[in-house]
Amino acid sequence: MTMTLPAAAPPRTPHHPRPRRRNVQVFIAAAVLVVLLAPVLYLFTTLWSATDRSATTTTTERAAVAYARPVNTLLAALVDAQYTAARRATVDPSAVKAAVDEVNAVDRRSSDPLQVRQRWTQLSREIDNTLNQNASGPDALKVYAAPIVLTQALLDRIADSSKVTSDTGPGFFQLTQVAMRNLPDVVVNAGRVTALALVPESSAAGRSAGPDPQLTIAADRLVQAAADVSTGLRSGTAPGASYAVDLNLLRPLDEFAAAADALNQTAAALDVPRSGARDRIDAANALVKAKAHALENAVLDAFDGQLSTHAKSYGGQRSILLGALGIVLVAAAALLWLCMPRPGTVAGPAGPDAGADGRHSQPGAGGAPGPDGRQRFPDLVDARELLPQMGAHRSRTAGPESAGSR
Repeated sequence: MTMTLPAAAPPRTPHHPRPRRRNVQVFIAAAVLVVLLAPVLYLFTTLWSATDRSATTTTTERAAVAYARPVNTLLAALVDAQYTAARRATVDPSAVKAAVDEVNAVDRRSSDPLQVRQRWTQLSREIDNTLNQNASGPDALKVYAAPIVLTQALLDRIADSSKVTSDTGPGFFQLTQVAMRNLPDVVVNAGRVTALALVPESSAAGRSAGPDPQLTIAADRLVQAAADVSTGLRSGTAPGASYAVDLNLLRPLDEFAAAADALNQTAAALDVPRSGARDRIDAANALVKAKAHALENAVLDAFDGQLSTHAKSYGGQRSILLGALGIVLVAAAALLWLCMPRPGTVAGPAGPDAGADGRHSQPGAGGAPGPDGRQRFPDLVDARELLPQMGAHRSRTAGPESAGSR
């Protein structure tokens, strides 16, 4: 009996995973994400820059409001001191010094966003020099004129540095003009009109020669400044106006307009004999100053209220932008993670009839499990080696049948 040994299996070459295709997929996915994220990041940067500029402008405008309040108080104190000195009365510098301290406090709290610190330093020195001169009578009008004009110039600088223009915000521009230019002009000219009307004349001939031209000029400026205040605020109550908040200013505006009109009528009657205008002008001036100060505070409160609303909206926009950017980045990271190869996976060629070692075998062929528990398949052998065995099997099977037939 001939025994046929199975043919020796060829040496198997170890199969190594090939991650090259997976790496290419990851690279392509990363490139696509970069292309998709580029416009998103550009849009985010643009919106963030615009919001940041608007927020910075609002901060500057609020700084202007904080600075304008004590400066307006200082201007009124200087006008009162000028009026008192012009009447040859004793000037109490405590009100002026208290106003100076308030401006210094605001200046110390800020980082000078309005670039007015140098101007304020020069103005404070000029105020000290004026108070130390102790001027009185007609000379007081000239001596106090310098710090008053410099204070008005400081208010103009604050209004300009606030970056509020008619193009960026017509409502804000009107409020700024009224609070930092028109109302201060009213206070200054009202005080000057009253001081010129009550300053003792050097001679009776001076009065008989006609009205004082300085008084006439001051009265005309008072009328114009009061009209500018009314025009600037009432324009916001027209249909389609951009700042309906000015509706809350109508009452103090009406009271101011009535006081300014009374002072103008009193000033116009100064040269009328037995009109009693010189007796009434002091009280009329005091009323105008009080109503102008109340209207200044109301205007600045309305302005600051709108700025506070804008500041909150810009903060909300920043939060929304940051949240949207976070969602986009998380989604991009998740998509990239899904494209990454999983640990433990082997990428290799496999066909429908491939065996465990990658070699093809006949369907349905199998063997006993090996030591490692895997199903083992017999090695393929040359078909010619199986011919003798097939012949012997046929002879054994056909032997009895052949004998019976014989």
